[in-house]
Amino acid sequence: MAWTHHRAVSSRVLKRFGVGRGAAIRDGLRSLSVHGNSPQQQTASVACAGNSVAPRDKRYDVFLVVAGSGGKVGMNCRPAGDAAASGLHGFFPPRTEFVHNTSVAGAPEPTVVRTAGMSSTHLEPVETMHVAAGAAAQEDVLQLDNGALLFSGMKSTELLTTLFNLGLVSFEPMVDLSVKVLTSPLMKSRILAAPIFWTVKQTAYSNFCAGEDADEAAVTLNRMWQLGLKGILDYSLEDAEDNKACDQNCSGFFSTINRTRSLPQGSVSFACVKISAICPISLLERVSDLLRWQHKRAEFRLPWKADGLPILSAESPTYQTRKEPEALSLEEERDLLRGQERLSQLCEACAARNLPILVDAEYSSIQPAIDYMTYAAAFAFNKTGTPPIVYNTLQAYLKDAPSRLALALAESSRRNASLALKIVRGAYITREKALAASVQAPSPIHNSIQDTHSCYNSCASIMLDRIASNESAALMLATHNADSGRFAAKKVIELGLDKKDPRVQFAQLKGMSDSLSLALARGGFNVSKYLPFGPVAHVIPYLVRRAEENRGLLGNTKADRRRVRAEILRRLASAAGLKEASPVNSRST
Repeated sequence: MAWTHHRAVSSRVLKRFGVGRGAAIRDGLRSLSVHGNSPQQQTASVACAGNSVAPRDKRYDVFLVVAGSGGKVGMNCRPAGDAAASGLHGFFPPRTEFVHNTSVAGAPEPTVVRTAGMSSTHLEPVETMHVAAGAAAQEDVLQLDNGALLFSGMKSTELLTTLFNLGLVSFEPMVDLSVKVLTSPLMKSRILAAPIFWTVKQTAYSNFCAGEDADEAAVTLNRMWQLGLKGILDYSLEDAEDNKACDQNCSGFFSTINRTRSLPQGSVSFACVKISAICPISLLERVSDLLRWQHKRAEFRLPWKADGLPILSAESPTYQTRKEPEALSLEEERDLLRGQERLSQLCEACAARNLPILVDAEYSSIQPAIDYMTYAAAFAFNKTGTPPIVYNTLQAYLKDAPSRLALALAESSRRNASLALKIVRGAYITREKALAASVQAPSPIHNSIQDTHSCYNSCASIMLDRIASNESAALMLATHNADSGRFAAKKVIELGLDKKDPRVQFAQLKGMSDSLSLALARGGFNVSKYLPFGPVAHVIPYLVRRAEENRGLLGNTKADRRRVRAEILRRLASAAGLKEASPVNSRST
């Protein structure tokens, strides 16, 4: 006889044993009724023996009994609170033993409990089918509170290193000092710079970056793969000054894309690029000015402008462009075309490998040009009925994000075009506020962090609804916020989408919100880690910019540090033969 325990019973498992809609499984104490027309819609309700019904606020742990090879099904339920009070995860039959299976990727299979002398039965990982009296149970679909489960694939040394580095970056005086040193004249001296580079590599660099070259990055990616996470190899380049730098940068991006051939199949989920690395920054500023002016003056002609989706909305700020800009010169038009050709060549290389490419958002002074180039490429490469190749990025901390999303959705629907987006909060708060203040304009950033959270969740919900309606769309949810991750995961389940649907992806930066990444992966979702790489000296400007622009993000590691610390203490207690510490209980974001 084999028992499996989970608070969500798989409708596929029930179907395997001939339990269909309207059926009831009885064990003499309680019954489980199955309702709904699809695995995603089905719910289970528990009724006590007799005619009494359990209170709505009580949740039950459910144990599905598989007896012998005949497939007979029985069930035992016990209030979850009673099980917790007794120090058990549930009520088990006598003479049982635990068998815990772990997959190659490190993600846990269902825990199976078998009666002595009997063989275990392997059941498929459970889907979501909540058990409660008359209503779906309100559970944390990510199990972020279970540190022992989340970090089971990580070595204790990895946890200690993570805790140390997160502590460093959360200490603002240390961040301030590091930025001053890394941008000081000291860095021009090889003798003085060498120990600084070594220190950076052992701390912030090792935490946030994947290695100095593609080979080192591949080692890091393989480790992510073992933990059930995919990788996004990010060749950290931006802000090119001229075409020579753009060509060199583009060559680096091609090498990164080609490197994916030698990596485990499926371990790399996306390529990524910053448009400012393949098109001169001054030209992007000029093109953005012209696009903003055309937004103000609809009759203003731009002869070089290609077809694409709307870039700006009525709510989009235009204070960066106070007067009519000069038209692009012939040389500038040629340079713009070269930038578009570089992006097109990268997209072609990705399409040949069925590898989608993420185009990162940047600061507002050049974002209109980035959106223009990205949507033009998307029109060329994203075909209805096939997985999209080109993803643009929407920054939810901008007040005009919802209106621009609405325009893009409406126009893509009208043209029967595919819309693929990565949604982020945004990383240029300091720069954006300073620019707006310099011209006495309102900040384009939401007035509160809660407004940004609400905007992010709303935009994510709209895109998920579109995907569920089978319109041509795809979404990358790039977030370090646990509440947003939980919200999106629950929405995916409620909409009946497959957790492994390639149209829905999650991502976090390497070294940030690892508990969220691991929880999503263990929950069955598609999760990737951004893996910036490059020589230390080359990546330092990237680290400095991220430190300056993301002070709030870097400091907001409290929840992760608490979870990692609790898991380290639990392991120490276990090694010392003490009572195993309880998993961390935190719902902080």
